[in-house]
Amino acid sequence: MNEQDLYSVQNFDFLARSFARMQREGRQIDISNVTGNMDEEHRSWFCQRYEFYQRQTVCE
Repeated sequence: MNEQDLYSVQNFDFLARSFARMQREGRQIDISNVTGNMDEEHRSWFCQRYEFYQRQTVCE
């Protein structure tokens, strides 16, 4: 994985975690709007991470 790809993955992970936290705080998050410009591979990965962080916030 090149440095640019690693940087993008870290940014997407941060965003997925942030949106999950915002949803836990009661904000309405439309994940389809968030991922609207992503290609299918990135959208799938992002949604998996978002769901992972959503499950984590339920357990806290």
